[in-house]
Amino acid sequence: MDSNLYQLNEVYFFVLLITTALAILLVRYTITLRRYLKEFTIVSKKVSNKEFHARLNTYVKGELGELSKNFNYMIQIMDSTIEEVEYKHLQLTSIVKSISHGILAIDIKGNILLINDIAKEMLKSDTEINLEGLNFKNVVKDKSILEVFQKYVGSTQNEVIELNLKNNLVYRIKIDPVYLQDSKHAIIGSIINIEDITEIVKLENMRRDFVANVSHELKTPLTSITGFVETLKINDDINKDTRNHFLDIIEKESNRLKGLIEDILLLSSIENGQDLSYEEVRLFDVFKEVYEITEYIASSKNITVTYDFEDEDVHILGFRDNVKQIFLNLVDNGIKYTPENGRIEVRQCYDRKNQNIVIEFKDNGIGIPKESLSRIFERFYRVDKARSRDIGGTGLGLAITKHMVKSLGGNITVESILGIGSNFIVTIPMETK
Repeated sequence: MDSNLYQLNEVYFFVLLITTALAILLVRYTITLRRYLKEFTIVSKKVSNKEFHARLNTYVKGELGELSKNFNYMIQIMDSTIEEVEYKHLQLTSIVKSISHGILAIDIKGNILLINDIAKEMLKSDTEINLEGLNFKNVVKDKSILEVFQKYVGSTQNEVIELNLKNNLVYRIKIDPVYLQDSKHAIIGSIINIEDITEIVKLENMRRDFVANVSHELKTPLTSITGFVETLKINDDINKDTRNHFLDIIEKESNRLKGLIEDILLLSSIENGQDLSYEEVRLFDVFKEVYEITEYIASSKNITVTYDFEDEDVHILGFRDNVKQIFLNLVDNGIKYTPENGRIEVRQCYDRKNQNIVIEFKDNGIGIPKESLSRIFERFYRVDKARSRDIGGTGLGLAITKHMVKSLGGNITVESILGIGSNFIVTIPMETK
């Protein structure tokens, strides 16, 4: 009996010992698990806050240790992947921003995925506002641009549209479809390229007009010369006075042709950046030369030319012949278009606020119509074509003058009232190149 009791006690003790040991192990495991779960929660929160440097401690072994290693490796891969994506996004953004055209990426629903500052300016949007995520219908304010976007965004074809906008702006809008990778049918959006081609169109129109005008201007004197030469050749019995009259016309047209070619060559050399040796030029000295040259022509029409220089010692850095040509063209232009008994005033002063030298050429001539003021400096543009040809103008004088003033870093404008007179205003920086 005692033996059985003793054995039973040993069993109870052994069971108690094992139970205690299991309880201790379970408590330790529970504490470890709770500590691990707490740390896991802290690290996962840091990762969700983009703190990818956070890591789980790997002091635990077994399955929890393996889980820690896998979780840490996942964070590392996620960190490197996001860093790579951000770098590529930064590269893409930098490339798009550096493009001189307006660029937009729009998804199939019309939401803006990417837009550069040039596009914002061209669409008259606030460059400080982030437009990504907004629908283009809420961003594009110009009705004609909006109509183009609505019509072609999502199209399967490449579209190129030239759009004439207000303020004489011309945009070329190119819309290309964006396909899902490895698919030629699933369109996920559109890439829009907006280019301001106003200057290109303007230059092309000027080139076309220039060719047409040159052809016309050359054809007229050549036709006249050819006609009179043929008349002289086939008529031996023409009297001396008639012959001399024909020869005078041929000489006049030849001189006109020569002057036209010389002006074209001069204008071309200026536009192409002629190689000039700049020097200190005293404006008053140059004007006095022009004054003496034009004095006879002015007196023949009884036109009074007066001048008033605030500073007769003012100098600029420029090409003397060009400065002389500016004075000559503007004074001669005033004499040509001022009736007899008129007056021309040349005045030099300073615009000290903007650090400019100002020279005004004012006359009481026939004046310029308001609608012609914006075109008066264009090549071959004439307000009165018949009158201009009668007085020997080539139509290039003011265009040449404008380019010569620009070569000095200056600007030329005109104020005029029809029948009252004109005032050409030349401004040149005090420190010119």
